[in-house]
Amino acid sequence: MNYFRWLSLGAALVLSFVLVSPQSVAAASKAKVEKTVSRDNSSPSKKSTAKNSSAPDKEVWQKRAQGSLSSVGIASWYGKDFHMKPTASGVKYDMYTFTAAHRTLPLGTVVKVTDASNGKSVMVCVNDRGPYVSGRIIDLSYAAAERLDLMDRGVGKVKVEVVSDEKGALLNSAQAYYVRYEAGNGAKKVGPFAGFEDAASMREALGKVHPEAEIIIAKTR
Repeated sequence: MNYFRWLSLGAALVLSFVLVSPQSVAAASKAKVEKTVSRDNSSPSKKSTAKNSSAPDKEVWQKRAQGSLSSVGIASWYGKDFHMKPTASGVKYDMYTFTAAHRTLPLGTVVKVTDASNGKSVMVCVNDRGPYVSGRIIDLSYAAAERLDLMDRGVGKVKVEVVSDEKGALLNSAQAYYVRYEAGNGAKKVGPFAGFEDAASMREALGKVHPEAEIIIAKTR
């Protein structure tokens, strides 16, 4: 009796396999694959949207510059011991250019540094990390420190203001960089320059004849 029961069960199983056609199996597999592909295709768009929404813009930078990125503290400077050695940006440190080291600002950011004791100011591009001495907020290049008369003092209290984004473009679109120098009939300006790098190149060229030449920010014409 048991033998016939098992034989009947086996026959039923064989019959069920016969009734399921290969076309039905293929169709089911295809539907499963299409569903998986459809789900996978939706993922990149979500990731792309998240990435784009986190991209920094000038409004974000302006808010930061007007708040936490405008700070007061002690500045120091570094010179010939580091001259022509690699910086955090990969560019070799040139003590005769207007650059600086900062702990947190994005490399490429331009800041205006004003000395609290004499009111003199200079604009520098952050291309290195530091300073590593506690209590200091920025480490200036030799050229920048000389412009602030910081050489003899070594350190001094300064105000640091962010004026550009990480590409050197000014936060205020109504302004531009200019290079100012003294001529026989008064001060002259060359510009405007949209990027700090271009203004710095012009200042370096003019500096051979006009060592007092400096980069300033002014309204566009």
